[in-house]
Amino acid sequence: MTKEQIKYSIETGEMKLGNWDKFTHYGIVGFLFFIPSVLIFLHLKDYFQGIPKPFRESEIWFVIIPFILGLLFYRLQRSRLKFQTIDTHLTREEFDPIIEKVAKELEWTPHVMNKNVIIAKTHPSFFSGSWGEQITILFDKNRILVNSICDPDKRSSVVSMGRNKQNMSRLIEEIRKASH
Repeated sequence: MTKEQIKYSIETGEMKLGNWDKFTHYGIVGFLFFIPSVLIFLHLKDYFQGIPKPFRESEIWFVIIPFILGLLFYRLQRSRLKFQTIDTHLTREEFDPIIEKVAKELEWTPHVMNKNVIIAKTHPSFFSGSWGEQITILFDKNRILVNSICDPDKRSSVVSMGRNKQNMSRLIEEIRKASH
């Protein structure tokens, strides 16, 4: 994550993805929009060549249904970029043992670790139902921002079999325990 991405993420509470990460995160949306786009393109091509053909009823369904599903998946994928914010008095040094405990328990592999951000990834087995997750933790004064999404460095995925929720819930639970 660049400094600009970190700053944007802290200010908005939403993870800022790089261009390739956007492509993989929103891959299902692009696929669903591709189907109606091709049909519309073919009809426009025929129209401009002077041989317009009306849409058949079955073609209309191949435009409407993927388009609606694409919009729904866009909203779903966009909502997954929201950080959960935890207000805490813990210092960065007090937070490190919590991260180590949860990381060991949930088999996270650290990729970036500095005073502002921790990014960890999981590498589950083939039969786990997930390609892997990316856990992002941002530190901002008296609060911590936590997010877990399907790993954008892997294949596009819309399901993690509950692993993203588990990653966030487990970490937040430990932070709250330590904050009391």
